[in-house]
Amino acid sequence: MAFEKIKKLLKIGKYNTKIQNSFNRLISLDGPLISNFGKDIYVSDIVKTAVHRIAEEVSKSYLRSVIQKVSNSGKIKINDDDYNFIFTTRFNRLMTSHDFMYKLGYMLVKNCNAYIYQTFDEVPIKGTDLVKRVPKEFYILDPDEVTIYELDGEFRIELIGNGVTFDLPYEDIIHVRWKFGEHSTKGGDANGKFDVRALLGNLQILHTIKECVPKSMVASLSIKGLLSMKTVADADKKTLRRDEFENHILDSKYGILATDFESDFTPININASDIPSNVLNFVKDELLYPFGVSLPILTGKFTDDEYSAFYQTTIEGILVAISEAFTVGIFTQKQLRAGYKIKVYDRFVQSLSFATRMKIVELANPSNLLKRMEQRELLGYEPDEDPDRVSLNYIDTSIANQYQLINKTIKKEDDENA
Repeated sequence: MAFEKIKKLLKIGKYNTKIQNSFNRLISLDGPLISNFGKDIYVSDIVKTAVHRIAEEVSKSYLRSVIQKVSNSGKIKINDDDYNFIFTTRFNRLMTSHDFMYKLGYMLVKNCNAYIYQTFDEVPIKGTDLVKRVPKEFYILDPDEVTIYELDGEFRIELIGNGVTFDLPYEDIIHVRWKFGEHSTKGGDANGKFDVRALLGNLQILHTIKECVPKSMVASLSIKGLLSMKTVADADKKTLRRDEFENHILDSKYGILATDFESDFTPININASDIPSNVLNFVKDELLYPFGVSLPILTGKFTDDEYSAFYQTTIEGILVAISEAFTVGIFTQKQLRAGYKIKVYDRFVQSLSFATRMKIVELANPSNLLKRMEQRELLGYEPDEDPDRVSLNYIDTSIANQYQLINKTIKKEDDENA
């Protein structure tokens, strides 16, 4: 399929002219004037930040084409192929590795599905009529509607977006799913989408709280009581008396009204609403649960244990899904049997505190688990030109006591001879 056609599913340069008014006013004189939040959850800063936290963590990871044979004790060999060149430079003309992985994480959280299209260069094979397909680029599609169906024993995928429809073999698309369970072929809810029903209810609650607090503060500062005048004015003087009264109010800088009208004053006490912090935190937690993001992760004030829990419960599963989807979407059955796969490597340790990383280096030193260059990188230092030093001070624990006793005997004999 020509790239010019598939570009329409990328929505490059498309400007969405549809303006959704998410804050439609409820015109009602019988109740408080509270606006409706709307149906777009991404108007909320909390939702946008939660999605960003997940996408940013995914963007810290990187893909590698490797060979991992089960029969060879799981030894991994990095391939010197075109895929690794793409993974370490640009996934396409518009995205670096970080951009691509961030976009992939964003689309997964937003739609619970990500559809990736791979392009190739066809290089003729000398002496034959055949061509060799050389991997070129990867693009994340953004269709409006997706249908996966079976026809004559073959699974196919129909992509509709930007006024065009494409029908492709399902194996030509790298399909990454998140929260795959209810739908038979897609991630998300029974409709293959992110279920926003509970989110909208909680967002409306938070929106109501945020609107009521400033309004109650203004009301508590503006209305102090009801002044009932007992003066009977002529019909033609009512307007004049009212204007004079309003001018008295506007001229008063300290909220004190001087008037010669006989009147009664009834105080009205309006207290500003005070929302308990535990109530606000409860509402925010309810908003964050569907994303697997905690409040400390949202605010960036987390401990190593809190970050580790976030990584294990939310990020790790996404990275596994990406790895497996790329593996089966890229390699042939023959390559898969030979151990070819796409692995996702992350920088989880880099996100831990400096003290924790320093402790990892100290624990890894005795077994030479990390090279000197890797230790410097882990601690945030640039690699230097000094050679890696390997510790040779290893002792066989089964003969350690015997070795020490022999040394003790030799030392005693040396002392006696001296």
